[in-house]
Formats: sequence, C-alpha cells, structure tokens
Amino acid sequence: MTPDILYLYAFGFSLAVISLTSWLSATIEGRMKKEGASSSSAAALIPTSATSQNSELRPVEIGYMLRGGDTNHAVLVMGVDLLQRAAKLQLGASIPEPAEYEKKMWTLAKETAKDWAIKKADPYLPPDFKTNPVGFVKKIYNLYLFITKSLKLVVKDIIADPRQLKRYFSMAGVMRLLADFISAGYQNAFATSLRDYLVANNYLVREEQRLRAASRIALMGISIFPAVFLFSLVIVGTSSGIPLMLFAAAVMTGSATISAFLITAIFAVREFLPYLTEFETLAIVLNRDSWRLRVLQAARKAMVVALTLVALGASTIIFIGGFLWLTVFGVKNAQVLIWASVFLAFPCLRAFLFLLRSWKIRNTQIATEYGEKRMEATRKRLSEKRPITALTEVLKEEDYNPIFSELMALYGIEALILLA
Repeated sequence: MTPDILYLYAFGFSLAVISLTSWLSATIEGRMKKEGASSSSAAALIPTSATSQNSELRPVEIGYMLRGGDTNHAVLVMGVDLLQRAAKLQLGASIPEPAEYEKKMWTLAKETAKDWAIKKADPYLPPDFKTNPVGFVKKIYNLYLFITKSLKLVVKDIIADPRQLKRYFSMAGVMRLLADFISAGYQNAFATSLRDYLVANNYLVREEQRLRAASRIALMGISIFPAVFLFSLVIVGTSSGIPLMLFAAAVMTGSATISAFLITAIFAVREFLPYLTEFETLAIVLNRDSWRLRVLQAARKAMVVALTLVALGASTIIFIGGFLWLTVFGVKNAQVLIWASVFLAFPCLRAFLFLLRSWKIRNTQIATEYGEKRMEATRKRLSEKRPITALTEVLKEEDYNPIFSELMALYGIEALILLA
C-alpha cells in the first residue's frame, strides 16, 4: 500500500467516524430534549395567576436555565430581583406574587428592604407635631427635597456617566440577604423546588432522561478507541509478523489517543478561567469603547494563541516519541504509520469531547426543545437592551420592571463589574 493511499484511507476513516458519531450524538440529544416532562406534582409548583398571564420567564428561571442549573447564580439573581420587588412594594407599586420557590426568600427580602428604607428615611422623618411643630414643618420640607431632587439626581448622574453606577448600586445588601438565605438552610430546598417546577413545565429535561442519554454518549465515545485500534491493525498489515503488527497498532493508537487527550486537557483550562466566556460575550453586547474591554479581548486572544502553541508542541512530542518506538523495534514504514496516526488523532479527540459532553449532561441541567425555544426568544428580546439602560428604566418607573434582573441573569454579575 503506497503512502498516499494509506493517508487517504486514514483520512476517510477519521471523517467517517466523526460524521457518524456526531450524527448519533445529535440524535441522542434530540430525543432526550423532545421527551415530555412528567406532569406529576406540577400543580403545587405552578406560580400564581399573575405569572401564568405573563408568558415570559422570570429572571431566576432565566439564570438557572442559562447556567445549566447553577444554583449560586440563580440565588444571586433572585436576591437582586426580590430586593427590587420589595423596594417597589414599599413605594406602593404592584408586583407579581412570588412563585413557590421564592416564598421563603421573599419574606427575608421584604424585611431587608423595610429595614433599609427605615434606615435611609429616618434622618428625614419629621418629629411629633405636638411636641415640635417647627421641626415637623422643616422635616416635611427636607423630605420633599429628598424625594423630588435626590432621586432625579441619581437617574441624571447614571445617564450622564455610567461609571456612577457603583455609587448607587451596591452588592453589599444583596450579599447580606443571600447570606441570611443560605444560613437559614433554604438553598437546597430552593434548588429542588425550582428544578422541579422547570421540569414539570417542560423547560428542563428529567434526570432519568439525562442519565440515559449521558450513558449512551459516553459508550459511543469509548467505542471509538477500539475502532481506531482495529483500523491501525488493518493498515499496518501482517508483513512484519503478528507480534510486531500488534505493537505497531498499539503505538499508533496510543500516540493518537495521548495527543488527543493532551489537546483536550489543555483547552479545557480555558473553561476554568473565571468570567472568560462571560466577559467575551459582554464585550460584544455592550458595544462600548472601554480600556477594560480592550484589555480583556487582547488577553483572550493571547491566551488562545498560547494554548494552541502548547497543544501543538505537546502533540509533536508525542508523535515523535511514537516514531522512535516504531523505529527502534524495526517496524517498516514507521514514518508513514506515524503520519497516518496524526489523522487518527481527530476521532480520538472527538471521543474525548463526547466523554466531556456526557459528563456535562450527567451533572448539569439541560433545557428541553421547548425550553430552548423559550430561551432563544428571551435572548432575542434582551439582546437590544444594555444593563445601564435597563437600570435607568428601573429607577424611572414606579412599577416593578424585571428588565435589569433579566439582564443580570443573562450576563451575570460581570456586567456590573464592567460598568462599575
């Protein structure tokens, strides 16, 4: 077999394996997402009529689904949203009634907002009119100035310079509320209640469906490695004898597998860098000329280049090592076989990606086909909004407006960091 034909066979085999397994994986996930959720126990979890009349997802539901079941992010979004509702409630605005999974934290949020309002308003509250009528009149006037001028100044400053946001929006109050919520032992019950609600309403895939799909994808990924070994046996041939043929096929498969594993591990580092993908998304969405965004974009590009060079260098060392092993043991056409194993590294890389995907499906929440459509509609609706514009709307309007909480659910706390 000439080297050109051997390379063609290796390329064709890799392309066929990748195409077939990708189709199978898409089919498995598609069936998983199309299966309907069980309707049992849904009645106790469905929110109030106010929610049912509004077809939009609540901010906490958006955050939970977008982050694959990240409870910490969902709790943070809910803390911000409930505090906003509680503050609006203090002003007499109409707010949506809390869902079942929000009720325990809603009590804490109302108490926090009430304490904050009393603390802020205490310097402006007038004394008793009977004991101090002059002081009463002065305090009434001061209270009028605070309401008519100070609040307008807040909105004016934020519109004029978004960097003023950090003067008026502090995460300290939210964090104190979250600390009270977690210390009270509500977090696990909240996560269970929210997940059951989303599953019952066909937004999330049921756990048994996820586990079944994850097992199938993992099995498919593992089956690629013996397929690569068998193909290596075929292209090595029996001219050198059975023992040497098995050794050469093992070296080829090992070189391809180890190289693919190193590439997967090196690029997996990117997923563990905090806020990287979130900042990348924000840099596009916010569309601002900021030195912070420019630094983040430059750092991301530099990191991708560095990871690519490291991956190529590690793979080169692995294949050189495989070539030396084949040469030392006297395998014919060692160089040709190693070049063929380079093609075999691609299906091995795909196999590791399937294993990672299987792990993700097993350990994170996956949206159903219906849930994905709802999330896509939500992304489209929020894509035209900017966090600073949303906060301005929240401050201007007397009624409750979830837009700022929704954007925080979509982009995370990183948006506030960039605006601060």
